[in-house]
Amino acid sequence: MTTRTENVGTLQNPKRRYNQLDSWRGYAVPALAIAGSSDTGTWDDSPCPTPAVLAELRKLRKALKAEGITTSLRSGSFSNLFCGKRWVVVDKCDFERAATFANVWIEVNRFNTSYIHGANLDVYFN
Repeated sequence: MTTRTENVGTLQNPKRRYNQLDSWRGYAVPALAIAGSSDTGTWDDSPCPTPAVLAELRKLRKALKAEGITTSLRSGSFSNLFCGKRWVVVDKCDFERAATFANVWIEVNRFNTSYIHGANLDVYFN
């Protein structure tokens, strides 16, 4: 998995990022996204079922709200026809603080979450 690092902006002025899984698959990450998840719907055999995905994203949003950071959900596409993306996005004025918080929150909660992942924020922190 590779994140294209050209023209992604800065932590103070982020731009859309692209996560390339291989030579033909990948997905765009919205500029103000701080976390995301794949979503494969509500079918019985869905590997990333919508209710579970939304529950995990809600946990992060609740933690961010407690820090005074307003969030919203945004949907996106994925090169896999049977999978969509859901993103937690924040206002630009909160992006740096929210990105830092989300990176730590995802790491701390990595053993009690299954679907949530970062939003390729490593391009700003490395």
